[in-house]
This record gives sequence, structure tokens and C-alpha cells, in this order.
Amino acid sequence: MKGTNLLIASMAIALAAMAGCARESANGAPPPPTDPVVTVVHPQRGEIVRTLDLPGDAVGMYETALHAKVTGYLKSISVDKGDWVKRGQVLAVIEVPELHSNLAQAQARLEIQRVTYQRLRRVQQSDPRLVSQEDVDMAFAKYQEAQAAVQTLQTMVDYTQVVAPFDGVITGRFADPGALIRAGGGDFGVNETSGLVSPGATEGAGGHRTGGGPILTIADISELRIYLYVPEQDYPYIQRGMPATLRFDEFPGRVFHAQVARYANSLDLSTRTMLVEIDMPNPGHKVYPRSYAHVTLDLVRHQNALQVPSAAVHGSGDTARVWIVRDGKLALVPVTTGISKGNVVEITSGLNDDSLVVEPYSNTLSAGEKIRTSMAANSAATTVSSAD
Repeated sequence: MKGTNLLIASMAIALAAMAGCARESANGAPPPPTDPVVTVVHPQRGEIVRTLDLPGDAVGMYETALHAKVTGYLKSISVDKGDWVKRGQVLAVIEVPELHSNLAQAQARLEIQRVTYQRLRRVQQSDPRLVSQEDVDMAFAKYQEAQAAVQTLQTMVDYTQVVAPFDGVITGRFADPGALIRAGGGDFGVNETSGLVSPGATEGAGGHRTGGGPILTIADISELRIYLYVPEQDYPYIQRGMPATLRFDEFPGRVFHAQVARYANSLDLSTRTMLVEIDMPNPGHKVYPRSYAHVTLDLVRHQNALQVPSAAVHGSGDTARVWIVRDGKLALVPVTTGISKGNVVEITSGLNDDSLVVEPYSNTLSAGEKIRTSMAANSAATTVSSAD
């Protein structure tokens, strides 16, 4: 009985094995592949731009502080902050009575010198023995001296009127009628980021308290200068006419287009940056001086550039490298990169349009390893065997 049972068991095992082989033969399926699969992409061509984002400060195309050339009391002032004025318009008048008196006195001396010179000249022409030529020449010199004195005083009288040097808007008023205005002004200047006002030019309820400062400040804002400071590594790319886009927080979603107008051709010693100016048209005077600008400069623009995903590249410049699939095997090839923009990078040498680039780059791969590829979503979504 024992021998019979062993024989039955052996026959059952043999039949089961034969049945399994029959099923495998019927299906005809090969064993599962063992080669690893990597995702690959073809390089794409298109425009790529190297940009530089910097903060900028907006100022008027022209900005100036209007000081007095003569000392006197402010007789009248016809403008205030926010008023638009035209070039040559009288903005304020300074009262200097003694100046008018001095002018009248100089005009009287001029008349005396004129009469004296003309009389001596007539006598000398009628009878040279009565008046020498030297006396006539001296009289003529004194007459010219008196003319110059009158012209000087007349110019000073003209300075009692403060006029607008250009079309613009009044941005500050620092004096009221009756205030003492001192000639020469005070310690006041306007730079690219702020107005620096002397203590004597402080405006309050009483207007110009102590004198010595400007009477008014004026700015032309029909066009703005945008000041920005370019780092040392980027200044070689700066050129006149370079396109720039500007954005202001006050105008969300709005983009202003302008160009680089000028630059310093020198670096600031303390910051190692170069001052660059952009002239921005300002129709409607929407943007005000001292506004903060977000500036984007297009430093370099390459058309039809060969690009791959940044994740596929290890390193940069002429030390970069990528994995590619060639004849079903992995190969590590050196490449040279150019402009890097977001999630893509320009390849200037080492690849062509038909290259199969592995994405992302991985240190776990080995050169010469057999591989299967799967095209990325932006390429044909097919999977091919390394044998194909």
C-alpha cells in the first residue's frame, strides 16, 4: 500500500508540471524584461532671453529748486504745490526797494557820462586844439563803465522775478508773502532718490520761517528718468537702446515699455554697481517722481536656441554634462550651456535636435548600460525597447 501511494503522488506532480509547461507554451509570452526604463526628451528650439530684474527709482526728467538771486521780502507768489506752469511764467516776485534806487542812481550817472562824452567829442571834432583825443577816450571809457553798471543792476532787478525754467509741476512751496528771502539760497539739492531740504527751508503754518532755502521746487514729469544700479557682473551687457519693461505697485497688471537711455560707464566704488538711466514716457502724468519701479532688462536674446529641461543638465558653462541614449545604451556627454531661463537651459554645443536626453539627470546611471526609454509628456508618449 505504501509503495502504491508514493507512485500516485509522483504521477500527480509530473502531470502538474506538464500542464504548466503547456500553458506557457500556449501563451507564447517572453519573460519580463529586466532592463531599466528612463524618461527621455528631444531638445526643443525657440527664443530664449537672459533678463535682469532690478529695483528702480523714478524721478522727473528735469527737477530743480528755485532760489532767489537777490535778498528781499517776498512780495507775491502765484503758485502752490500741484500747480502746472509754463516755461517763462512768473511764479514769485521779490521786493527790493534799495535795488530800484541803486538802478535809478546808476542810470543818472550813465546820462551824465553820455552827455560829457558827446560834448567833448563834438568840441574835439570842431577844434582839436581845445580838447585832446586822450580826454575824449577817457570820457568814452567812463561812459561804457556807466553802461555796464546799469546793465548789471537791471539784471539784478530782473532777478526779483522768479520764473519757471521749463514746463512742469510745482512739487514744493517753501515761502509765503512777507517772508525774508536771502540771496543764494541755502543747503538744498535734489538727487535721484529724494529731496534734501535745509532746516531753513522747513515749511509750516507760517511758510518760510527763517529764509535761506528755496522758494519753490519744480519738476517736469511728462517723461521720467528711472535710476537703477546694475551689478558688476552684468554691466558689460548694458547698451543704449536696450529694451526694458517696468512695473509699478500702484498700477497692478500694467506694463510700461522703455529703453536704456544712458549709463555712467563707471562703477560706484562702494557698491561696485553702475548707474543706468531709463527714459520712460509718462503720458497723462500717471507715475509720480519717487515711485518704486520693478525693472526688467533684456540683456541677451537668442533666436532658435536649442533648449533642454534644466533638470536634465548637471553643471553649467563648458563643464556641464547630460545623459543621452544612443543605440539603446546610456552615454554621458559633455555640453556647453548658454542662457538659463526658468526650467529650461540653452545648449550651445554637444547636442542636436534628434538627441534623446535623459530627464532628470541621475548619478545612479552608468555609461554603456542597456536601457529602455519612455518619451516625456512633451514628446511622443510611447515606450520602445532597447532592441528596437
